[in-house]
Amino acid sequence: MRRPLDDIDRRLIAALDADPKISHAQLARDLDIARGTVYSRLDRLEHEGVITGYGPEIAPAAAGLDVLAFCTLEIAQGSHDETTEAIAAIAEVVEIHTITGPGDLLVRVVARSNDHLHEVLQRITHIPTVLRSQSQLALATSLSRTVVHLVTN
Repeated sequence: MRRPLDDIDRRLIAALDADPKISHAQLARDLDIARGTVYSRLDRLEHEGVITGYGPEIAPAAAGLDVLAFCTLEIAQGSHDETTEAIAAIAEVVEIHTITGPGDLLVRVVARSNDHLHEVLQRITHIPTVLRSQSQLALATSLSRTVVHLVTN
């Protein structure tokens, strides 16, 4: 069982959010904690799945993926794992969420153009276990953030 985040955990996460390339030695100096504490805390946070990566965050539009869409899918009963596996194999799919309400899955898709989006949606709807789809284009993103602010405040 994971224990709650304490002040040191939150300070480490906030420092990494501000500068993902910061060294462990610099973290120790900036936070006034022992280097061993930095290593052991980060190791624990990674092991518990709190910190899931340190890679660069890519702005889809800056990478040529200007179109963002959300697709709600109804799938055949009992086909969740098979369907999500097939959808996950489509590179333009960046998130798959199992949802309640109308539909079974909410899929976030990025594409280069509307024509490219149409091709991606065709690949999704041709998966045999996808029964029905409904898509919405995002016209603008008013807010995009990670959960770092929730754990560091």
